[in-house]
Amino acid sequence: MATDPTAVQLANKLADLIRHAGLKSGALVASEQDLRARHDVGRSVLRQAVRILEERGVASMKRGAGGGLIVAPPDPESASRALAILLESRMQGPHATDGLLKATDTHVFLTVTPRLDLVECERVRQLAIRLRSQTNAEPRRLGEIRQLLTAIRRLVKDPLAGLAYQTTAEYGQDLAPYSVVAGDHDFQRVWWDALLEMVEAQMAGDVTALFDLRRRQLAIIQDSVDAWSAMDRDSRLMPKIETGASAETAPGQNPADRLARELLRDVRLLGWSPGARIGGTGDLLARYGVTVGTLRQAVRMLEQNSVVRMERGRSGGLVVTLPDPEKAIDRALEYLRQTEIAPDDLTSFRRQLMLKSLSAICQLPDGARAKVMEEVAPTDLFGRLGVLSGDGALEVFNSIVSALTPVPKAPDDKTIPLLFDALAKGDAPRARRIFLNHDARI
Repeated sequence: MATDPTAVQLANKLADLIRHAGLKSGALVASEQDLRARHDVGRSVLRQAVRILEERGVASMKRGAGGGLIVAPPDPESASRALAILLESRMQGPHATDGLLKATDTHVFLTVTPRLDLVECERVRQLAIRLRSQTNAEPRRLGEIRQLLTAIRRLVKDPLAGLAYQTTAEYGQDLAPYSVVAGDHDFQRVWWDALLEMVEAQMAGDVTALFDLRRRQLAIIQDSVDAWSAMDRDSRLMPKIETGASAETAPGQNPADRLARELLRDVRLLGWSPGARIGGTGDLLARYGVTVGTLRQAVRMLEQNSVVRMERGRSGGLVVTLPDPEKAIDRALEYLRQTEIAPDDLTSFRRQLMLKSLSAICQLPDGARAKVMEEVAPTDLFGRLGVLSGDGALEVFNSIVSALTPVPKAPDDKTIPLLFDALAKGDAPRARRIFLNHDARI
């Protein structure tokens, strides 16, 4: 059941080779025969390594004449999945990514929305109209929701903002029980209506409406928390994973992905305690009613994100581990470095992350805020805003942005004491204005 360690090592080696060689999407790394000879591995190990690379969105194997290992096009799915799982291991509740979502919204609504392409906007609008008119039955199929969300994110043309949006979406899907998202529930119906209105607001470039609709969506989620919590602990409400009626072929909706999300629920209910046992192979097959192949694929997905490991022996089984922050961030950077981010977009996104971090610091309880301010040197303030905020999502994305571009110049001698004083007093409006005035001068 466990992935061969040799295959993991080979996958890491091939990913490093692709990155250091600067190979672009569609480039041939080597043929299957060459790879086996060069790395002295058998067909089984190579195929496991290729599956790992496919799950990471790095490369895939093309069969037939002229085939071989081909570099995959940039795709945020693997990176966003790793980041969402990392954030879930650090935080609890559906609102833990609200700060990141609001920072991303402000950047996108003010900077990106005005320059959206008319033809592409119309295409997404027509997709929404078609999905709405296909059937009046409720609830909407989960694949339809993902299809429209993906189309909306692709409008943005900002890889970093798109990654943030997809991370928050993946995080939300992990925390919402499948019975809520895919079942007949008032939450899903109202949320879908708000999503369709957002498409119209994007088309119109109506920034005010976009902010209002986002507030409405977040309020819907807030109102549904108690129902989610009850359903999350009742496995009887979980639809069957492997049935012809429930299986969807859209990305993220195959049986293995569904099972991976249900295993994540078990990990969450165990408190993300390293070493906690989820169950043996036989237990898991019986509990979820899936095939060995589906279980094996789901376990491999979670192993790649350092969530679980399969231990052998009578007392072994699937046990909980903790995600590695560096691996998740590296996967995000690997994706982003294959894309082109406009310098102005990077500057704008960083600005909103830092402003939201300042607000988060001011919202900390007085004692906690005083403690974090005592531990930071003035010259390190801008580079540590994400950490000081106490918001895991803001911290992670501040780290990603900092890896892509140098941290902005530190405030001058006059600005530093003003900013420290505002933060110490919890005065968010003043702290944000001091930062904005400094930002305008550099």
